Amino acid sequence: MGRVAPSRMHRRHYVHAYLFIAPVIVLFGLFRVWPSLQTLYYSFFKVELLKGRLTFLGLQNFAGLVHDEIFRAATLHTLIYAAAIVPIAAALGMILAVLFNEEFPLKELFKAIYFAPMVTSTVAAAVVWWWLYNPQYGLFNVILKLMHLPGQPWLLSSRMALPSVIIFSIWKTLGYNLVIYLAGLQAIPHEYHEAATLDGAGSLQRFLRITLPLLAPTTTFVFIYNSIFAFQVFDQVYVLTGGGPARATNVVVLELYNQAFQRYQFGYASAEAMVLFLFILGVTMLQYVYSRRFEVAY
Repeated sequence: MGRVAPSRMHRRHYVHAYLFIAPVIVLFGLFRVWPSLQTLYYSFFKVELLKGRLTFLGLQNFAGLVHDEIFRAATLHTLIYAAAIVPIAAALGMILAVLFNEEFPLKELFKAIYFAPMVTSTVAAAVVWWWLYNPQYGLFNVILKLMHLPGQPWLLSSRMALPSVIIFSIWKTLGYNLVIYLAGLQAIPHEYHEAATLDGAGSLQRFLRITLPLLAPTTTFVFIYNSIFAFQVFDQVYVLTGGGPARATNVVVLELYNQAFQRYQFGYASAEAMVLFLFILGVTMLQYVYSRRFEVAY
């Protein structure tokens, strides 16, 4: 039999469905797709917006990035930041999720406390942490002095500034990872653990042989999300250090911002944005493909 054409009622349902999602598609196209295409276009030009003039440069902007020491240093700082925050935040989130998966008093209160940083404005939280990091009267140095340990320069030291930003970012994303892992744990059937317990498996064996493999899809999502977040880091660096001291915390998005809105090199900044996009795309695809090897089904 030939393919039966959908009825008029079905076609009407399709029309209604597309009408409902049309505003989202239009807004996504205007504020996501079109700016991305425009950025790609500008990356091949010298852009002088005040003069309304575009000068075609071909691949010169991209070639300039190869020899740009500041951009290379910013890329290195971004890689260090991502390499630290992604596994640490994921591991801590998983550990807390395992603890919160058990019943104990005031569980929901503690869960809300851990998740609160995620829904707090990054700028507001960074301002508070800037005061906490203050080397003279900040809370962190006060605690160190009470423990008879020397105070630290934190954000004023080129050696400690980037680790200080990393600590803040781990604190900021920890609650989100906790909730995602907790959802993944609660989706694992209890029968698997009960059967393993009857077979004599201990808590550690059950975690390594059952929980960890079945959390592989959740871990993949957490790693990809945290990686995208890490490579696009801007606001906490801008507020806490401004890229200093001595460009020790200068990251790619901050350098992109400086090129576009401080030096008005919009074409060069667009090239930096495209390189960052390709890098994030490559890392995301690599993580997704590699993580598929660890997914299991019982």
